[in-house]
Formats: sequence, C-alpha cells, structure tokens
Amino acid sequence: MTDWRPIDRAPRDGRWIIAIHRDEPDRRAVIRWDPGRLGDGRPWHVATTDYGYEADAFTDWTPFPEPPEPGQGA
Repeated sequence: MTDWRPIDRAPRDGRWIIAIHRDEPDRRAVIRWDPGRLGDGRPWHVATTDYGYEADAFTDWTPFPEPPEPGQGA
C-alpha cells in the first residue's frame, strides 16, 4: 500500500517524488520542488517537461520506494 501524504508536507529540497495532480487524479507525475522557479509562482518541476506547475497543482505525494538489493530484482 502506498503512503500518500498531503502535498504541503512534500520535501522542498530538490528530490524527486511521485505526486497526484489536482485536475487529473488518476494520473501520477514525477516532480520536484525547484527553488529557481519560486519567484515565478510555478515551483513544481515535472520530470517529463520544462514547464513549471503552481504550488497548489498537486494534492498528494509519496516518496519513491527503495530500489531492490542487487541480485534480488525480478
């Protein structure tokens, strides 16, 4: 089971996380807080685009799971 958390508790240190978009709750996005975008009102950066998203564009987030130990993958 995934541990979803409110987006206002998401890390703002530049690490990538998985998030749920407010307008498309069935889709997931890989995002990170980009301090360079803080001044333009679109601080969330999505991995698949250079476009930024507003601070309230996402509702929930979860960290990436830990990778498998070497030799234990499928």
